[in-house]
Amino acid sequence: MSAHTGSWFLGVDDDDLASCVACGLCLPHCPTYRVTGNDASSPRGRIALVTAVKAGDLPLDAGVRSSLESCVQCMGCLPACPSGVRYDRIIEPAIEELTSRSGWRRLRRRFFLSPLGHPRVLRALTLAGGGLQRLHLLPKRLPVPPLGMRNPRLRPPSVSGSRGEVVVFTGCVMDAWFRDVHRATRDVLEAMGFTVSFSDPSMCCGALHAHAGLVSRAARFSSRLSDTHSGDTIVVNSAGCGARLGETIGREGETQVFDVMDFIDRNLDALRDAVGGTFPAGDESVIVHDACHLRNLQRTHLAAHRVLGAFMRVIPIPDDGLCCGAGGSYSIEHPESARSIASRKFLAIESVAEGASGTISSGNPGCIGQLITHKSERLEHFEVVHPVQLVARMLESVGKSPK
Repeated sequence: MSAHTGSWFLGVDDDDLASCVACGLCLPHCPTYRVTGNDASSPRGRIALVTAVKAGDLPLDAGVRSSLESCVQCMGCLPACPSGVRYDRIIEPAIEELTSRSGWRRLRRRFFLSPLGHPRVLRALTLAGGGLQRLHLLPKRLPVPPLGMRNPRLRPPSVSGSRGEVVVFTGCVMDAWFRDVHRATRDVLEAMGFTVSFSDPSMCCGALHAHAGLVSRAARFSSRLSDTHSGDTIVVNSAGCGARLGETIGREGETQVFDVMDFIDRNLDALRDAVGGTFPAGDESVIVHDACHLRNLQRTHLAAHRVLGAFMRVIPIPDDGLCCGAGGSYSIEHPESARSIASRKFLAIESVAEGASGTISSGNPGCIGQLITHKSERLEHFEVVHPVQLVARMLESVGKSPK
């Protein structure tokens, strides 16, 4: 494929590119720059590359392509930028164009993501993956959590609540790999007095497709979800899915999209009522990893801190929310970089692990898989769970969890 100088990135807005003043304040918040120390692997550097290629001053060679595609798309630079540069509106169309103009790359990513939105296919692959895990044949570098050989159906709603109706978005990977998180979400919301239903498991949100540059495919998923759930209150327990749904269907009409911990935080009185008015006191602690999509896009990461802090000692990770390296399919396409990024995350976790109770929580499935897969030896005994599971356990401990 030839790279015609001056004919690339026409979909990137010149004003967005010009808004970057190259101050460098984004650099400490960029995981790939922190690993490489290379300015071309930073938001500032990538913006300069896109600008030069678009203007025809630089050919799109392998080095430029590698720099752009090495971006995790964690968007840690967004809240750090004093100029309000919309880096997401620069890197996302750039990745889309790189993917669309490379037939092999597009076909490979479409094939890899094809099971999403097809629950039976994804479930069959999950069973096969679980078998390979038990035989120690699944590559350890893959950010895959322990896969169960059984995945019982989610029971239909059993409680008619008085606080309104909510739809728990099941998604694709969450439903196949983390159905226990869906059960915990259902139990907590029902205990709080809400009538809970589940979305159709064939409805993928398209977040992984958009991240991989398959934007047209992602848009079709969004359109279907918009038609089906118009006017609903949707609760999401995957940070990546929540960011995608909030950006698409959450802006249309009366449809509301909430991360599950944000929703609980907004209705904390209902949770307090569910435990009889006073949260149980305990000595348990939890180290909270803020998923990038919660911290940098939805800006709701502190909700988990507040909710868990009502009945546990919350230990934040002292790294200003640096990415763990999961990034959609990033950890699969860029395994060495992802491992290097994860190692920095674990150094930060280890710095606060002494005296902790042995639990790490994260509100995103990719992060959970990454943290489990690349867990350092010092943290081997730590359990990695979704924060809503800790809320469900608290309810169960006081006998308030729905039967």
